[in-house]
Amino acid sequence: MKKVKGGVTAPKGFQAAGIACGLKKSGKPDLSLIVSAVPAVAAGVFTTNQVKGNPVIVSQDHLKNGLAQAIISNAGNANTWTGKQGLRAAYEMAELAAKVLGFQPNDVLVTSTGVIAKPLKMNKIRAGIKQIAGKLSTTGSGAAARAIMTTDTRPKEIAVKVGNITIGGIAKGSGMIEPGMCTMHAFITTDAVIDKRLLKKILQNAVNKSFNLVSVDNCMSTSDCVFVLANGQSKSKPGKSFIKAFEFVCEYLAKEIARDGEGATKLMTVKVAGARSEADANKVVKSIIGNFLLKAAVYGRDKNVGRILQAVGATSAKVNWQRFKFDWKIGSKEDIINVKLGVGQALAKGWGCDLTEGYVKINAKYRT
Repeated sequence: MKKVKGGVTAPKGFQAAGIACGLKKSGKPDLSLIVSAVPAVAAGVFTTNQVKGNPVIVSQDHLKNGLAQAIISNAGNANTWTGKQGLRAAYEMAELAAKVLGFQPNDVLVTSTGVIAKPLKMNKIRAGIKQIAGKLSTTGSGAAARAIMTTDTRPKEIAVKVGNITIGGIAKGSGMIEPGMCTMHAFITTDAVIDKRLLKKILQNAVNKSFNLVSVDNCMSTSDCVFVLANGQSKSKPGKSFIKAFEFVCEYLAKEIARDGEGATKLMTVKVAGARSEADANKVVKSIIGNFLLKAAVYGRDKNVGRILQAVGATSAKVNWQRFKFDWKIGSKEDIINVKLGVGQALAKGWGCDLTEGYVKINAKYRT
């Protein structure tokens, strides 16, 4: 496996674009489009929040056949809690994109991110979709990555090559991040030849090891998702090395989300070993990366054992306290916390960030 340039357009047969259509008051890019040259095998994982954005409902519907050819996404407005009008708007986004691309509407996945409970300005979306189709290119991944950002400070993008197969990805996420799948947007493309069931299994397993083990603020979003499109253009079937590369892409994007947490100054990497089960290891990881006391201690460079003990002890995970060990390495940009529970062989790893005044300032009044 080696890193390559190009993000979601690095795999064969993919194009992307990102433009500003006027949804953001800042005038920054806010509409993105990813397109496969041919229908692709597709899978998705969605937020488990009881309140779901209208695009989530539409994309879940469109993924029932396990196929897709495009992803249309806007930032600046989540189109959530906007009633029947909002649901119609989400379906219309797919219909508009399909029309300009020559696809069927159910071949288009839809996502929206931003302010909740405000109607989506469809006049701007309609004009934007007509415009963005003409901007598609095989070098458009970076533009698409920037156009899905909200409070992100930078785009998140990666591509890797394993044998003849390429995997690319972009993501957004900075706040309202809680490990419960899924609380961000991540779009992954590959030119591998793969069947629907296997792709769905690979995605879910990778998500469980990456996006489900990242947290910024313990706040689960209403709108977010991870999609993967596999268009088979490499003519190559994946092996074990593909799965490792796919998991690497997901882990990289998850870490970038944590690293870019709202107001964050450093990344937290938490490794748990010696657990009775993977489920117990995950519980401890989530408790540590989501613990506000500990996150504040990371910001203050205060290696306080009490913060770790409190976080671990608050879980239902089995711990041998006589054999319990921890190590906390403070760095300028990353703190690494290792915990050993002393009862088994299971492992888990997750990522968070410190808690700073910046987080409060950003969320005192959300703007796009």
